[in-house]
Amino acid sequence: MIREAIRTTVRAVGVVCLTVVEVTALSVWLGLVSDTDPVSASALVGVVGLSAGMLVEALLAHVTVNGWGRAVPARALAGLALAETALWVGWFGWVATADGLVGVVTAGLVFAAALVARHTVTDNVIRGRDALSSLVRRATVGLAVLQAAGATAWLLVVTGQVTVPEWFVAVPVAGFSANALVGAALLAAAVFARHLLAVRHALRRPPNASTPGWRSSRTTPRK
Repeated sequence: MIREAIRTTVRAVGVVCLTVVEVTALSVWLGLVSDTDPVSASALVGVVGLSAGMLVEALLAHVTVNGWGRAVPARALAGLALAETALWVGWFGWVATADGLVGVVTAGLVFAAALVARHTVTDNVIRGRDALSSLVRRATVGLAVLQAAGATAWLLVVTGQVTVPEWFVAVPVAGFSANALVGAALLAAAVFARHLLAVRHALRRPPNASTPGWRSSRTTPRK
């Protein structure tokens, strides 16, 4: 009982760390690329920083689910980090040239569709399955929709396309507008919920498992 509580607590901390890493990487990246030429030093630094953040996130996700009891599939996780970086960059490029709200929503829908495969492959890798054993799964469809919806809401708010009055934020933070704070909060909420659901799905036991709860960090996931 105590050991299971400790594992649950450690994994909860892992989900919080995943959220902090992803939100920080995305916020810094957007800050560097939003008002600059796509082919510039700032844009390059932003993409490199985003790639590094996605790699750290992928490593944390693996450790959160599996602990240190299984070797880290470094190449697969690096490939997934680069793939997600490319998806974010492609999505932002589409949104930046989109015409109105309809264009932004369309970009979000395509982003969600592309993320389904990314999240499914990630789940396969973390569970120890063949990476391409499946590309679509019901659970990962929900994760992709949640991520795309959070990203769309975040961008609409932080770019001022949806205006948030300054009085909406009860505690002002020096240097940050109400739009920036509310946008970051929306992104953080979506990211936290997605990581929590993704970790729970990766830890799901077979139907005949006798003990409920999250899987031991040294237990090999079912193939």
